[in-house]
Amino acid sequence: MRQNMVCRWLVMVGAFLLTALAGKAQTFYELTFHAGEEREEFVGLLIYADDEHCKMRIVDSEAVDTNSCYEANYTSIREEKENADDVGTLLMVPDDEEMPTLIWYWEKDDESDMCEAPYLAFDLEDVDSWIQTESFQEVTLADMDEEYVGQFYGEDEPEYALLLQGARTMKKQSSAAAAPTDSQATLHLIIAANTNVSDIGPACSIDLRRIRSEFGGVSKALGLTLDEHVVSGENYSKEQVAKVLGELKVGWDDVVVFAYSGHGFRFKNQQDYYPCLDLTATAYDKLNENYLPLHDIHRQLTALGARLTVVLSDCCNSEVSEQQPLVMSNSLFSRANTNFDLAKLNRLFLQSRGNVLATAASPGEYSWCGTNGGFFLLSFFENLRSQISALNQEVPSWDALISKTIESAAKKTENNQNCKKQNGLKEVAVETR
Repeated sequence: MRQNMVCRWLVMVGAFLLTALAGKAQTFYELTFHAGEEREEFVGLLIYADDEHCKMRIVDSEAVDTNSCYEANYTSIREEKENADDVGTLLMVPDDEEMPTLIWYWEKDDESDMCEAPYLAFDLEDVDSWIQTESFQEVTLADMDEEYVGQFYGEDEPEYALLLQGARTMKKQSSAAAAPTDSQATLHLIIAANTNVSDIGPACSIDLRRIRSEFGGVSKALGLTLDEHVVSGENYSKEQVAKVLGELKVGWDDVVVFAYSGHGFRFKNQQDYYPCLDLTATAYDKLNENYLPLHDIHRQLTALGARLTVVLSDCCNSEVSEQQPLVMSNSLFSRANTNFDLAKLNRLFLQSRGNVLATAASPGEYSWCGTNGGFFLLSFFENLRSQISALNQEVPSWDALISKTIESAAKKTENNQNCKKQNGLKEVAVETR
């Protein structure tokens, strides 16, 4: 597909693309644009799971009539413009040169998602030929019907049936009058986020909002009582974290989640692979008196006897004198999760017993964060949504969720020109009934 828009029929769907859609797809975006000498209108459906798993189909009026389309898989690449430290660029690059590259710009400290309409480029070097898309909006599974899906997929393609099945699941859930569960359990959510620190504070603030939103949504969807404890801002200190942990009371059927976003470190001769959490409130506090080892927090919480305990940290695991900068980043991660299967969510949080410990980086490594939050926590929520997606045909599990989180965060750092690869650590001991 160049700007002469020569249409062709794609027969490359097959099992690989079906697996990608069924296993990863989370968010759908529709975009429209005009191109070619006759200014023909095109409609695209962008299917986004994470930076490594995107694809788009584009159709025009002729394509709909002739059951033809254009399609490519996309990979996201982040760049910073030369001599412009305050501007970043996100490129979504196709694996087919006939398809356009998608381009977004954002400014430093812009906390918005990539919700603005992107540019399309068939030739990145020829800026004058770039096309401004006219609309760019999220589409949910519940919005889809046979007519809508039929624009992009033929009835004989596996994706056609899969998308309609997902749409039926979402509509059935939304129309159900009964409460999702009759559980009397509580989700205890403990968050420590160093939102006031001068360097990575903005990223920690995004992490804090995302953690509260996602787990608050989980508790509401499952009918769990939410018991939330937030240590951040002026309240951020070792004493406050220790107080919350020490006073926590849990029941045998409860779920405990601890999530940390901030600086982390390790001592030079430290034997424990997991980091220490930097809980200094100001630059004048002594670090060796204001930290807690992540492993100690995990042991303390699992000893309380909750049915499920999850401990996550997005922080560095490098020696104490080393600090990493905030890098430019952004993503298409959606503010809302409208495509989840309640039964899959139930399996992860109500039918699982055991404990999870995971951190963003191995000894000696940085944990990178950007203008869209920490890469590790963003990857966790992306993969949580994948696990519970109405399109996911795999059985969700905590081991798969954490393994894919670590893999996704590693890919994000590899694809950002300003980062070194980070490799997370995990301990997962969970049984599902």
